[in-house]
Amino acid sequence: MYNPNPYSSEMLYGRNLGKAPNPLRVIAGEINWEIVAGFLILIGMSIFALWQDQPSLIVPGTVGLVLVGWVFSLCLHEFAHAATAYIGGDHSDSTRGYLSFNPLKYLHPVLSILLPLLFILIGGIALPGGAVYLNRNLVRSRGWQSAISLAGPLMNGLIAIVASIPFWLRITDNHPALGGALGLLVFFQVLSVVLNLLPIPPLDGFGIIAPWLPRDLLYSLYSFANYGVLLIFAALWLVRPIGAVFFGFVYQVTAWLGVDQLFVTYGYQNFLFWLR
Repeated sequence: MYNPNPYSSEMLYGRNLGKAPNPLRVIAGEINWEIVAGFLILIGMSIFALWQDQPSLIVPGTVGLVLVGWVFSLCLHEFAHAATAYIGGDHSDSTRGYLSFNPLKYLHPVLSILLPLLFILIGGIALPGGAVYLNRNLVRSRGWQSAISLAGPLMNGLIAIVASIPFWLRITDNHPALGGALGLLVFFQVLSVVLNLLPIPPLDGFGIIAPWLPRDLLYSLYSFANYGVLLIFAALWLVRPIGAVFFGFVYQVTAWLGVDQLFVTYGYQNFLFWLR
């Protein structure tokens, strides 16, 4: 999600910000690789469990893969925002903290981690994470400001593509439980991308266009940010034509990635096992 700072010409162009040496090396040095390894190990264990095709392992394997995969994707989403901000000129300690993949370093772990997980558990809806508080006034141009907001959804799109590879290779044909879990994870990533790119505050889609808006208009629109997500979800749940078009498009994009809707449905059934 997008968190605003004033976009005055003084902030964007009035300082000699310079350029940090070897930004990619600095970013790599900030990553807590033990946390990344922990995520990958848990994901690997869940995949191994589903690979066995044993009925007793299908539900725990699906829940493990989808939950851990979603939390990891949230961390990657926030990392993409922070890494782009760092390359764009924000070298502050707070921004570098988001590069660690440590959810405990997020300023709003409830909005970034717990609330999205709760929405998934109770309704199967992939809520975008909360805004990261980057020092956008240190970023060198409006182009970089937009790139920061775009980086998060692009990361979710990349995750969706990577998670779709087993479907392209037909691996999931002989392992339907694994296909269901991966299909649901791909669906959640696509849903997150489509939802987050809506040009409504405080979503990233609004953050992409925000640097180019007049300052007064920017603050007027952002005054509704606290209600933006609630209005979106109310529209999706309560106004059936809107929900049908939105989720129909999400399913279509998921299908374009090679994931049949039957896999997504099967994944939902195993993930929300208490609703069966």
